[in-house]
Amino acid sequence: MKKRSIILFIVLAFALMAQGQENALYLYQQAKKYEKGKGVDKNDEKAFELYRQAAELGLDSAQNMTGVCYDKGNGVFADKEKAFFWFQKAAIQGYAPAQVNLGVCYEAGKSVPIDEQKAVEWYQKAATQGNVNGMMHLGYSYYTGTGLQQDNQKAKEWFEKVLEKNKNSKKAKAYLQKINERLEEQQRLLAAAAGVDQNIPVASQYEENTFAVIIGNEKYAEDATVPYAEHDAEIFKEYVQRTFGVPDNQVNYIANAGLNKIRTAVRWLTKAMEVTNGKGKAIFYYAGHGIPDEATKTTYLLPVDGMSGDIESAYPLSKLYQELGAIPSERITVFLDACFNGGKREGDMLASARGVAIKAKPSIPQGNMVVFTAAQGDETAFALKSQQHGLFTYYILKKLQDSKGNVTLGDLYDYLTKEVKRDSFEKNNKIQTPFVNASTALTGSWKNLKLK
Repeated sequence: MKKRSIILFIVLAFALMAQGQENALYLYQQAKKYEKGKGVDKNDEKAFELYRQAAELGLDSAQNMTGVCYDKGNGVFADKEKAFFWFQKAAIQGYAPAQVNLGVCYEAGKSVPIDEQKAVEWYQKAATQGNVNGMMHLGYSYYTGTGLQQDNQKAKEWFEKVLEKNKNSKKAKAYLQKINERLEEQQRLLAAAAGVDQNIPVASQYEENTFAVIIGNEKYAEDATVPYAEHDAEIFKEYVQRTFGVPDNQVNYIANAGLNKIRTAVRWLTKAMEVTNGKGKAIFYYAGHGIPDEATKTTYLLPVDGMSGDIESAYPLSKLYQELGAIPSERITVFLDACFNGGKREGDMLASARGVAIKAKPSIPQGNMVVFTAAQGDETAFALKSQQHGLFTYYILKKLQDSKGNVTLGDLYDYLTKEVKRDSFEKNNKIQTPFVNASTALTGSWKNLKLK
């Protein structure tokens, strides 16, 4: 008998609860009519009273609206504490709009101390239920880093979810545009911080008729080292292979070349031009010491086993130009990150120099040859310590990186002249002016030629 009474009590309780919910829903619907003025005269006080009655019966949506009325002062005197009370009751029941409103209370400090982390927790609960306002608030929190770690990518994901629900959301579109601009700027800054050694462009095809000799002379037996010369040559090789698409077996790379290795490399390049039957393109790159003949002012490359005070131990630029220019080719491009005034990258003079810079006389290119030199006359070719490159080489690589190798020699020269001169003056208080010397055959056309 006792067990039967308990069952009847439970059934009655559920019936009363169901009836209460029905009554609460009816009151809520009536409140909406008075709030909007649909079928009845608009009456905020009556709407609030009905919302409150439904809220006291436990209806979460009515609890939320009672909180809204107290928050905005609709039909009742504004009371932030009571607004918070009703938002919290509805939020705990899992009602998403109330969870958003409760989050706003914590974020803005409405009747409670500001707690941005709690605000985010409630936005998260609403957002995971698919509530658009919750998604907007959560996206904005990630966008600004309010209550959690700033994360552009997560902010973007939440704003995109808003647009899936509401394609016309102007706010979501506006923030997405700002985030995309921010992400693009971050990528640009990351690329700049990485310098030219990373994010090297890759060619879409191989260059079958292009051959290259690349020499980085840094460690000298008898003379001062050339800071970063090996690094210069190594990264230049990466650009030749990746950006220009020159196969590995068509690149002759030498770190710290003695006189015989330089001679052998030049002969290899001339033979490569021979086998291409006039269709070949040659690239010759050198980073290291250059020296002048004090008597004749002619210029030489200094091998690592040579001595700056003995021109017989050096390799004449005139010989390089003569040997390469004598073989029919489509084009020969020479890059010399060296100065020929008797100086070093650090700005002082080689031990064998007289203590004053010599204004060297440039050798004359031959055949279809264009020569880029790091500095002219009695200027010094400096290093760029921040990037661990020669100043001249760094800006060559930077232009190749930015243009993906698709640059004319004329544009490259203009860029080098502007950037190297400016950077040298700002960092060294001295002018370094890149110089281009083209053979007679290319005098009127070299500026329009391309490396790839």
